[in-house]
Amino acid sequence: MSLFSGVFNTTINPAELNTRSFAGVMLRLFPNGTFPLWGLLSQQPKSVAKASTHAYFSKTMTFGSVKINDASGQAADVTLTVDSTVGILASMVLYNPVTRENVRVTAVNSATELAVTRAFGRVVAADYADDGIWLVIGSAFAEGSARPEARGMTSVYVPNYTQIFRNAWALTDTARASLAEQGFSNIQETRKDCSLLHSTECESAIFFGQPKMDTSGAQPIHATQGIYDATDQYAPANTNAAAATTTYNQLVALVEPAYLYSTDMGNTKERIAFVGATANKVLNDIGRMSAQITMQTDETSFGMMFTKFKFYKGIINIVEHSLFNAWASLSGLAVIIDLAALRLAFMAGRDTKAEDYGGDGRNNANGVDAVGGSLTSEFAVELINPFSCAVITDLTAAAG
Repeated sequence: MSLFSGVFNTTINPAELNTRSFAGVMLRLFPNGTFPLWGLLSQQPKSVAKASTHAYFSKTMTFGSVKINDASGQAADVTLTVDSTVGILASMVLYNPVTRENVRVTAVNSATELAVTRAFGRVVAADYADDGIWLVIGSAFAEGSARPEARGMTSVYVPNYTQIFRNAWALTDTARASLAEQGFSNIQETRKDCSLLHSTECESAIFFGQPKMDTSGAQPIHATQGIYDATDQYAPANTNAAAATTTYNQLVALVEPAYLYSTDMGNTKERIAFVGATANKVLNDIGRMSAQITMQTDETSFGMMFTKFKFYKGIINIVEHSLFNAWASLSGLAVIIDLAALRLAFMAGRDTKAEDYGGDGRNNANGVDAVGGSLTSEFAVELINPFSCAVITDLTAAAG
């Protein structure tokens, strides 16, 4: 304990004493509840939605490469025939991961042909195969060179809308004054139910919402686009159904697309997978079949439980989601998310606004002898890089 002098400021209180957002409080109180993603996103930066029509722009980091289109590639070739030269400029260095040869692009002759300097490095030129992927590993300019042509990544316009979520709690004033066993307040119980339902409904829309603006009624109704639909619309190659039985290699192929692009270059190797119970069992069965079990005489338990899937691209943290288990049709679902690509955009003053009435005689609802209140949230989901996410459906069994 210590004294301070001067003007009180926000650094004086411990961070733990500061008020959290509604979602942050729910995460702290119910870390294993039905809304883990809603809680996690409370710890992420938030956007501001300034209108119910909330569009945003998505930009994906692309790593340059070319695909060879020549069935008779020779070590003496000084031109490369490729599928496309889009994004390739003179002075770029290409790397053949098979032969380890580096080449330097001297000119872009056409939409499908590059002029190159072979063996631009220590490794000598060699014959090369058709359909090989050569990677851009930088550029090498001469001293006193002219400024190169500008390059950039295109932005994709993603139309979306905010969605209004409302839940209420209410009980007669007699019920308010009555105490449950051991003095527990009925208001606390009812408020808790309202909070849980509100958080779960927000969570459901973050996963499964679809964009909609309905102006057919007296007042407009709008809905936001969730992760599943955004991935399916903008990165359809990342949404796939599993086979009747899934092998380790098939699992790798299903999750690989989520690692082709990166949202945050500070952490390109980690994703989180929200899964249903059946999908979780499949992932654990694949791990058990792919691993070696060693039993020791002093062991008093047996079996294997996996919470991470590690493969050559990175790590996927596995979280079984009770929301997926609530409906049998979602039990075999896995939604793989790059958290850096996901955020919520709240309308001003609507980051879960709480309103109460009754009890002390003020703000009473039409004079009703009751107390109650409501929770209102309005936000849009922003999935700024759907290419770093993936959806796997129909995970039903691991291959024996």
